[in-house]
Amino acid sequence: MRRSFMGPSLVGPVLLISLAVSSCAPRATGLLPSPRIAGLQESHTVLLNDQPVYYEVGGEGAPLVFIHGIGGGNSGYQWVKNAAAFTRNHRVYVLDLPGFGRSIPRPQNYTADLYVKTLTAFLKEVVQQEADVVASSLGAAYSIKIAHNDPELVQSLTLVSPTGIEKLVNPPNADFYNSLVGSPLGDVIAGFLRGRFSVSFFLKQQVYLDQSLVTTELKKIYQNNLKDPNAAYPVFSFISDYSSLNIAKEWAALKQPAMMVWGSDDVNTPVSGAQKFLDLRPEVKLQVLTARAIPNDERSAEFNGLLQGFLQGP
Repeated sequence: MRRSFMGPSLVGPVLLISLAVSSCAPRATGLLPSPRIAGLQESHTVLLNDQPVYYEVGGEGAPLVFIHGIGGGNSGYQWVKNAAAFTRNHRVYVLDLPGFGRSIPRPQNYTADLYVKTLTAFLKEVVQQEADVVASSLGAAYSIKIAHNDPELVQSLTLVSPTGIEKLVNPPNADFYNSLVGSPLGDVIAGFLRGRFSVSFFLKQQVYLDQSLVTTELKKIYQNNLKDPNAAYPVFSFISDYSSLNIAKEWAALKQPAMMVWGSDDVNTPVSGAQKFLDLRPEVKLQVLTARAIPNDERSAEFNGLLQGFLQGP
């Protein structure tokens, strides 16, 4: 198995090292910054499943929740070109998964179970209504698990390059994880992960097909998301397969409507993998856009149109 933490994806070990609530109402922790995504009016941090979770929200209507993928420097900013387009008819939520973005990382093991439980709590305690969910990569796998286990929480699923059937399905490697925590190897990986070269290389070679989209501003956002000393812990969990999740059985049994959107040139989660999902649910529509890992950003106008049509139904 090959993987890259720096995106919703997989690459070889050499590249990896080189790239290397307690209440229903959100409870702010200190002075929160303005939302990163223009068009969303509020930002909050809430404690869920004992994890601080930052989210932004805006608009009115049926809830629409955006969940980013697991990747170094990633955050809810993945949806900067999408979320606000739906605030006219939806109450839009964009969150940072625990350990990412403004959801402050901790020195802990970030397991798939932690993410699933925290996202379930977010839907139950913050959203509090059945929601349409848009999710990327491993975030999509976690959303499938939730839709299966708690179907009353999820109205529909829009999955961007999902994993969980062929990719990122291995069991955890405890020995490898323990060899990274507090070790020279772990320090090397963490150091490279934060480097400007690594961030730039990753965005240009793994995330975007259109190189002009990799701006100085975008690179600074990813670097800023990696500056916390504990930002390495989600890395260690990911490359040790603690964040991986096999959802083949859950996907096959789902009743909710779903749509998949894939990048034609996705390097690490190739569009060929979509067939594994379609074999289990042939009625699900697959949309392929000219892009790499995050077609929702690279082809935002097309993606927003597809999502709008899907949400409106047949």
